[in-house]
Amino acid sequence: MAELLNFKYRILLIDRENESRNAIIRILDGEGFEYDWEASAEKGYKRFRKQHYDLIISEIKSGDKEMTGLDLLMRIRENDSTIPFIVISDITSVEISVRAVNYGVAGYLVKPIESDEAKETITRAIRYHKGRFLTKELDNYQMENSFDAVISSDEQSVLKLLDTVDNLVELVYPKEYGSLPDLKMAIYEGLSNAVEHGNKKSPDKKILFKLELRMDKIMVHIKDEGDGFDRREPAGNGSGTTSLNRGLLLIHHLMDEVTFSIKGNEINLLKIL
Repeated sequence: MAELLNFKYRILLIDRENESRNAIIRILDGEGFEYDWEASAEKGYKRFRKQHYDLIISEIKSGDKEMTGLDLLMRIRENDSTIPFIVISDITSVEISVRAVNYGVAGYLVKPIESDEAKETITRAIRYHKGRFLTKELDNYQMENSFDAVISSDEQSVLKLLDTVDNLVELVYPKEYGSLPDLKMAIYEGLSNAVEHGNKKSPDKKILFKLELRMDKIMVHIKDEGDGFDRREPAGNGSGTTSLNRGLLLIHHLMDEVTFSIKGNEINLLKIL
């Protein structure tokens, strides 16, 4: 899986905690990635300046008097680097993770690291960065004040949709709004939950997506064909540790309003401009 599009990828991992670091290293070894590891963000930055990397994975917090992962991300972005950056945090660091999203992150992992989730996040980050090769038009495309699509429950369809949404947002809204990374991250998390938890990755089930673009707000609707979940116990309260809980927790912090259908298989996002 490491040789996507016949590329060989090199990753920089920055994490001082043995448990989470070793969990990620096992994934990198298993997938055949080349990688370097540093215990501090400062040493990681020095290595970054000397060596080419295709992805950086870094914990978001460090010691009080040391460079943090957020500091590292900000410093890298000052040089207009487009290298994908994955944040490692714990459940108490969501606010910091949200700040990191505004500087452009390709994903985030919450301790304790879950192997399957981490593997998918790493693969997606590299593919989306190197790729952006999924340029074919989506079926059911319609653009007036809104964009509608029906996609399959697979990664390729999600990436194609994300690429289209990215282009539409940058086309419709002036540069003063920025690239709206918080919106894009929330959409990705919503689509991921629909694929994995809603449709159970079933290729026969579809995801209905709608993006409404207004002068003062953006509305997103994502509906899967699954059985739904009990929305009376929102995953956004941080009480659980599944990828569904983590994704919804981040979405609640990124968006101005989040609602669900009665069945629990549709999520509606509101971003105030």
